[in-house]
Amino acid sequence: MGVHRLEFRAHCSGIDDLPTIREALHILVPQDTKIDEKSERSWHGAPQTNITIELNRKADARRGLSMLGAEVLERLLEGNILDRIDERNVLHFRLDLAELCCGNKQISDPRRREPCVKVQVKLEVYPGQSVKENAISCIENAINSQ
Repeated sequence: MGVHRLEFRAHCSGIDDLPTIREALHILVPQDTKIDEKSERSWHGAPQTNITIELNRKADARRGLSMLGAEVLERLLEGNILDRIDERNVLHFRLDLAELCCGNKQISDPRRREPCVKVQVKLEVYPGQSVKENAISCIENAINSQ
């Protein structure tokens, strides 16, 4: 039971402070992690930068998950976790980007449209295993490994 991979994505407009956002994203992952940036135009033509961090090794993904902190991980366990998991066994949630830039890790309120960091956790689930039990076990292991 565990995590196959972990991905963080942030979409930044042309007026966002990219150095501050880069620095904030570094508190989510180990320092030597590569951050990919792609500058392009939005659908409406405004400049935007897409920032992506992918942790594809299982050990790195587990470490990255635990770096989210107990408060974030415990909040994931509060509700029905199956509501956050898609048919591909990917756990989805968003972190508040403004709070992250202030050094605070917190899950975004889904009812508010605010800048965020999208987080996708590919869970390691095999046939015959319970997705919910594996997700809960994975999150509890991340909390305990801090």
